[in-house]
Amino acid sequence: MEPSFSAQSGTLFRDASGRYCASLDGCRFLSVFQPIFYKGGSLFGYEALLRVVDEGGEWQAPDRFLASLSPERAQLADTLARLIHVRNFAQSRQETCLTLNLLTATVQEDHRGLTHLPLLKNLLQSVELDCGGVIFEVPAREVEHHGQALLDGLRHAAEMGFGTAVDDFGAAEAPHSKVTELSPDIIKLHPSLLQEYMAGETKKLPALLESGWQIGSRMLVEGVETAEQLEAMRALGVELYQGYYLGRPGELAVACQL
Repeated sequence: MEPSFSAQSGTLFRDASGRYCASLDGCRFLSVFQPIFYKGGSLFGYEALLRVVDEGGEWQAPDRFLASLSPERAQLADTLARLIHVRNFAQSRQETCLTLNLLTATVQEDHRGLTHLPLLKNLLQSVELDCGGVIFEVPAREVEHHGQALLDGLRHAAEMGFGTAVDDFGAAEAPHSKVTELSPDIIKLHPSLLQEYMAGETKKLPALLESGWQIGSRMLVEGVETAEQLEAMRALGVELYQGYYLGRPGELAVACQL
């Protein structure tokens, strides 16, 4: 069962191609998906990414758009994004994992019992997707700064069968105690680490890889843009890869309409 939407709370609809879109406050939401690959080159899954188009047809940066909304409207936008991402992914009939970016407030609401997870599980069941193939992704800085409520919310999701991922790991000199405590399924290394490594800083990235492996996380390097970078990361033993050299964000084909 999905939540119902009014003109005030947002609208869910299909475009001419059969893909799901949404509208909120005069803006249109679209789904694109960036592939994630294993070290050997096979496909691991896709990260769902939101695209926002305003009333004038201009593309808006999703982070800035969400930050411009009230907390309540931002969470509604987060819900709409999840709905279109899941349905568009399901319509593509991909037999891979799907990662979904979540607002911190969404996860913390789970901790308080006002959870979106039962609705999402019902949606996944209706489109024949397994929650074990859906991974929730939050930035490392949010994990470190928002304390126990965020950790408990992510753990609750894990207990319900969802995967967890931490994004932008190592972006700044900061403690990683809460990420270590969470022990996410996947840790995504910030692209700056790859750039620094290729420029000659060869200690920091391997040390962060080792710290992730020690807590049992699968390590993913973001921002792979050249064959040289890809080979360097393979030589370090990184398991998962994402970047424009391997695949840009794009729409998935509609294999069937759900």
